[in-house]
Amino acid sequence: MRRLLLSTLFASATLVSLSALSAGSTAELLPTLPLQQRAALASGERITRFYDDPAEISLMPISVHADRIRQSLAELSPRIGVEALYLLPLPPDLLQQPDFALRLNNVLRSVSTMEGIEYYSASREQMRTFYRESYVIDDPRSRQRIADPVVNEVPHFDRVFAFQHDSSFGRNTYALDYRYQSGQLGLTMVNLTRMSYGILPLVGQENLEIHLSVIPADEGLLFYGTCGVRLIGLFGMQDRVQTSFSNRIDAIYRWFSGRVRQEFEL
Repeated sequence: MRRLLLSTLFASATLVSLSALSAGSTAELLPTLPLQQRAALASGERITRFYDDPAEISLMPISVHADRIRQSLAELSPRIGVEALYLLPLPPDLLQQPDFALRLNNVLRSVSTMEGIEYYSASREQMRTFYRESYVIDDPRSRQRIADPVVNEVPHFDRVFAFQHDSSFGRNTYALDYRYQSGQLGLTMVNLTRMSYGILPLVGQENLEIHLSVIPADEGLLFYGTCGVRLIGLFGMQDRVQTSFSNRIDAIYRWFSGRVRQEFEL
């Protein structure tokens, strides 16, 4: 738990205002993204790539969370990494609503609504349920289910624990760290239990990190996700494992974007 405890020490619990202003255009937030990929992003396509060294990350937008994410992944030193970038178009006036950031924050905190989300399995050529169970728990040891931790004010930092049963790695417990600064939301998920693929132990405790950033832009919301994993062993399964973690980010984005459309009646 050392890395998790250190991140808490540097986080502020001060509550912040609820307005969410654009951080700039996608061109300003993604200055190194090639024009072809920028056009694909604007048309609704996902931009994704794999890496085995966090120094190779290239899709991360400029944000208040970027340095922290890079440092955390460098300390993890993952054997497999994936990053993905999405753009969710929104009406420009929506970002100016006084409760926009609060409602967006509560979308991310609605962990129980992730239950039943699906992903496309290329190997099976069909949609599959990703999270069979998903809910917040009071403590990693007792695992007692509690209500989603929706709030009335957005904190700079908050940590909750969650239990999730997914179709690839079974039943696991996670620490979820929520951050908010300068109108930008961040969520980090770290596994607190060893993860297995079938009968094969694959990921040790605190060896999986998922970092999500939600950044208001002139064109809508930039959603960036990256997953870094330090594996116990690959067992000749590198392609399958990479695909599984790529599917994980994609499923989370589709859940998030669907919930945003529902929350704001888009």
